[in-house]
Amino acid sequence: MYRLLYLILAYALAAVAVSCIDGQRSDAEDEQRGGGGLKSDTLPQGQRQLLHGGMSDTIYEVVTTVFAAKEENDSIVKAGKPDYDREYSAFPNEDTCMYDTTGKVSFVSGIADGIGYRYEYSYEGKKVAEEKYYQNGELFYDRRYIYEHGQRINTVEELYICGEKTINEYPVDTLKVRYKGGYRIEYGDTPNDYCITDQRGNVVKESSYSEMDDYSSVIEYTYNERGWRISLNYDGEYLYTYDYTNIDAHGNWIRAVIRCNGSPYGIVERTISYY
Repeated sequence: MYRLLYLILAYALAAVAVSCIDGQRSDAEDEQRGGGGLKSDTLPQGQRQLLHGGMSDTIYEVVTTVFAAKEENDSIVKAGKPDYDREYSAFPNEDTCMYDTTGKVSFVSGIADGIGYRYEYSYEGKKVAEEKYYQNGELFYDRRYIYEHGQRINTVEELYICGEKTINEYPVDTLKVRYKGGYRIEYGDTPNDYCITDQRGNVVKESSYSEMDDYSSVIEYTYNERGWRISLNYDGEYLYTYDYTNIDAHGNWIRAVIRCNGSPYGIVERTISYY
């Protein structure tokens, strides 16, 4: 179950309206193509968007800010900061994402629950080779990803808690990974624990099962041709939709309005800088 939750966390880190972790998306896409894949620095500009979570051109920095929303005078306007204690939130992380000159993510930083966090990435080719995670400036874990024939086979983690270091390994269980119709399915401990991704690496469906409550929670996502998220359906009860109202000169969205079951829910704004 831990490995499945880790997989979902990895995709969800910067992927709500878009993902800024280019390397992880490429890994998922690469696995479905049997290794090889495409390098971002060899793609025509019109195709680079597929390796930027739907973003085009060479991104230097993306700063994401989120707000609650309300309807006022037939317009949807900001209504302060969102309440993250709601049952479920469809907001992306409010963070800063930095890219290198090849389009790969260098680091992601922000504050969550009063804790300053920072993820740093290094690569071998286009694949993520190492991920370091810091809390309030202190190293919390260092994960190294091991590949074979272009596919990830193991994760070696050095975990630091209260000054103590432990080493853990999380080998990929190939018996729990399936490919069907261009989709990648990874199962957890039960058939009701799974995560499905498409060829771009977008999570299209994820399910988690609680033995204590005998209850499965299912979230489904849809995307447009650019890879921008357009809907999120939570247990068939809450339908979040994303309307990208402002696009910059490079073709990247800089403002999105989120609705929940048709009602104003949130506003997401992005400040994007380019090399």
